[in-house]
Amino acid sequence: MNASTPDTRRRSFRQFLFPLAAVAAIAFVPTTDAIADDAGRVRIMTQNMFEGTNFTEIATATNPFAFVQAVTTTFLNIQATRPAERVAAVASEIAKARPDFVTLQEAAMVRTGSRPAANVVIDQLQLLLDALTQRGLHYETVLIVPNLDAEAPSLLGFDVRLTDRTAIIARRDGDSDDIKQSNVQVQEFLVNGVFATPIPGVSVTELRGWGSVDVTMHGGTFRLVTTHLTSLTPSATPAALQQAQAAELVQSALNTSLPVVVIGDFNANASSGVDPSFATYQLLLAAGLVDVWPQKGGADPGFTCCQDVTVANPVSQLNSRVDLVLYRGNVSPLDIVLVGNTTADRTPSGLWPSDHAGVVATLRIPQAHSAGND
Repeated sequence: MNASTPDTRRRSFRQFLFPLAAVAAIAFVPTTDAIADDAGRVRIMTQNMFEGTNFTEIATATNPFAFVQAVTTTFLNIQATRPAERVAAVASEIAKARPDFVTLQEAAMVRTGSRPAANVVIDQLQLLLDALTQRGLHYETVLIVPNLDAEAPSLLGFDVRLTDRTAIIARRDGDSDDIKQSNVQVQEFLVNGVFATPIPGVSVTELRGWGSVDVTMHGGTFRLVTTHLTSLTPSATPAALQQAQAAELVQSALNTSLPVVVIGDFNANASSGVDPSFATYQLLLAAGLVDVWPQKGGADPGFTCCQDVTVANPVSQLNSRVDLVLYRGNVSPLDIVLVGNTTADRTPSGLWPSDHAGVVATLRIPQAHSAGND
């Protein structure tokens, strides 16, 4: 892929399927038993899980029959990337790092059947929670940001339905309940991309949004925010749309006096000043956010995107940094590392856990700010 454009190979399936009503946001506020390493320390990870296809066939379908053929191919391509095996590799990375919170993008659910399709073939979020349990860890869902829920017919005798989600999960094991969560918020962006399909009169709104939770630990409180901004693909997607989402994120989720940690897949290439999405990254920095990687990543460029669509490439193809850990306020970054980015991290079948590397950051949250919801 071209290093100057993150996710250039991705012309999203969700941009071309029949829309369904977005699923209701799930906001669950557990009491967390996870323990940070030292007083005031919290470890946070972000991982784009990858749906399992670049959706090229659907993007290039020019008539209804070709569209149905493309849906069929896409469904088979997703299965060919062995989602359960890849999720197990992600779970192993989480087990090694033991983050207190994990933010997930493209935590997809694929269902089949007649409309509305309800037979769950793949649920990456549930697969991950189950795989963590098998490793002796207990994580619970804090919130789910509903992205697109879309369905279309295939040549396999059933509809294929894709539900895209962004989520936060939290660790609930340990000897203490010192980490508390409150004020869970989930919002869809007001500005989203609208894309035509080969079906006359049918267009799709690609929903994106953000979720946040206020976290209190060791006497200090901060707001954890995650998002998955729209990609600047297909080429018809204007950079201004992505920037509008970023501006909305700043004006809404960051509208607090609390220290803020914003983490996720921004689809904004922080490693290339000539990339059109770099302006989105600059907008976030101009809003007072600080990027952890330049501070603690050392000489490593920190590339997180993207492996080949098959996730079977023998040599890593990561060439842009779009998965970011940003903060504002009284937060001290201690370290940041990539996970799932070396050949040793690949699955038994030789697949990368995702087309994105994961990012794990350890931060210190001082006790200077009292708890509160604002």
